[in-house]
Amino acid sequence: MPENENKIEDIKRRLYEPKDTVTHRTKENIIHNIDHKVEQNWKQEDENTSNKIRKPKTSIFKKFFIFSIVFFFLAIGVAFYLYSNNGTSVSNEYIDITVIGNAFTKGGEELPLQIEVTNRNKANLELVNLIVSFPNGANNNSIDITRLPRITIGTIKPGETITKNIKVVLYGDERSDRNIKIDLEYHPESSNAIFTKSKDYPVNISSAPLSLFVEAPDTVTSDQPVIVTVKAVLNTSLQNNGTVMQVSYPNNFIYEGAEPAPTLGNSMWSLDSLSLTNPVSVVIKGRIVGLDNDQQVFHVYAGTIKENDKSNMDIVYNSLLHTITITKPFLEANIIAKDTSSSGDIVEVKILWVNNLPTKITDGEIFVNLGGNVYDRTSVKPSKGFFDSFNNRIIWDRNYIDELSNIEPGQSGEVDFSVSSKELSGIQDLIKDPELTFDVSIKGRQPSLGSTYTEVNNFSKKVVKILSNFQIAASASYKAGPLPPKAEKKTDYVVTWSLLNGTNTISEAVARASLPIYVNWVSSNSQRENITYNESTREVVWKIGTVRANTGGNVDKEAVFTISLSPSLSQVGSTPQLMKEIFLSGTDTFTNTQINFKNGSINTLLSGDINFKSGDERVVE
Repeated sequence: MPENENKIEDIKRRLYEPKDTVTHRTKENIIHNIDHKVEQNWKQEDENTSNKIRKPKTSIFKKFFIFSIVFFFLAIGVAFYLYSNNGTSVSNEYIDITVIGNAFTKGGEELPLQIEVTNRNKANLELVNLIVSFPNGANNNSIDITRLPRITIGTIKPGETITKNIKVVLYGDERSDRNIKIDLEYHPESSNAIFTKSKDYPVNISSAPLSLFVEAPDTVTSDQPVIVTVKAVLNTSLQNNGTVMQVSYPNNFIYEGAEPAPTLGNSMWSLDSLSLTNPVSVVIKGRIVGLDNDQQVFHVYAGTIKENDKSNMDIVYNSLLHTITITKPFLEANIIAKDTSSSGDIVEVKILWVNNLPTKITDGEIFVNLGGNVYDRTSVKPSKGFFDSFNNRIIWDRNYIDELSNIEPGQSGEVDFSVSSKELSGIQDLIKDPELTFDVSIKGRQPSLGSTYTEVNNFSKKVVKILSNFQIAASASYKAGPLPPKAEKKTDYVVTWSLLNGTNTISEAVARASLPIYVNWVSSNSQRENITYNESTREVVWKIGTVRANTGGNVDKEAVFTISLSPSLSQVGSTPQLMKEIFLSGTDTFTNTQINFKNGSINTLLSGDINFKSGDERVVE
């Protein structure tokens, strides 16, 4: 085996032996010596290099740890300082506010209270003020409050108790709570800061200053008469004069009157006559219109009104809600007719009836009372029924309609009639707000237990408003130029527009007409009327505005302007048109309906000109 391999094996063996024999190996002989030159200044370079290396920065965690320790010891020092110097600090916890008084009161009566403020701090409370506030009226409105005049106390020494007496007047519903808020404002000794200590003191209203009662049905049928009775009863004496009662109606309530009459508008009554022995009652009449199961709310208030706004409440002593639900009538009758009609026109009316009860109704009767200030009693034509002209009503019963003798649950039917309004054109006496009225009642008998019957009835009403007779007339007269008109020559004519209006005021009225291409605009002859000409559309426009009733009878309203005719050779022998059709529009303020009227064109046949003779209308060469 070669010598090198023996050495390798020997090294392996010694490497894994438990006993270290490597350190005791034999030292090999050195073949030859080698001298190495070593620099002597290495130590100085090492020192210079070490000086150039900066010390590592302190980590942010180490800084935070150091800051936490410093803050901890600082907090302990501050706490120790405050504890050892407690005589110069002030805390809300060492200020006591005590209210001595009755926790129950009658609404509207003065409630005396005693407020005690105790300073248990070891320092003075300086510039102390006491502020007392409470709800202004019966509403729980955090904004609408009453504040008593600020009570100045001054300085409260350590251990001192200050007592102040106040009186408050609270309002509210019976057994409701009202909260009195007490705020104590103060400055700690030798400080400019303002601090506040608050306390709430609840008081229960044992009885309201006045009670409100509403007598009204809980359910009604749509568009049926309803009576709401509101009663005010005084329980205690009131501090303020000028007490009023206000009723807020639902949106779908139609006010028709009240007894006694309101003192302001249709919803406010004075309660000056109210006393402990004299209650006040108000009866309100009207109708509620709505869908089945709609809920309509009446809100009644009693209190005082604002000095600068007589229509709004200031202090509310009491309030009350009453809800009325709209239901289907047991025996229903719906009137079908148009809402508006022109004077003299025939109005067709249908009455649709139905039994909404789950039981049979017998002996049904339908009555229609006819009325209105333009009702023409000679024009009434009922279908099958009987017209009682003496009482102005139409009657349908089992003698005229077999189905009315026994009306099964859910059974329906209809009756109809026609009537005309009076012709209003040319009448001398002005009729204001012309209308036709139809009051329908339907009733029958509902079998009850045994052989008794319960009467079931229902009422409905329909008003047909009559439109104003709003028209315009036009005429022309010769002014200058050749007559008869001559081809390729200019002839001037004066055009007059005249208005006719019947019984109702018209607003936003406008009349307009176009000129043919061979007719030119000259000028307006009416200084008071707004007449303009649009060259691009060749349209004459009269912005009329408001037209009073009976215009054309007692009052005239006209527009006058001049136009020029320049006929062509192609028009020789013809009667040329001077102006095309006139279109009139406006709004009837009584019916709130748009009215449109159209009048025919005018030509050179000047029938309204007294100097005109036959033949002057045709163009000559």
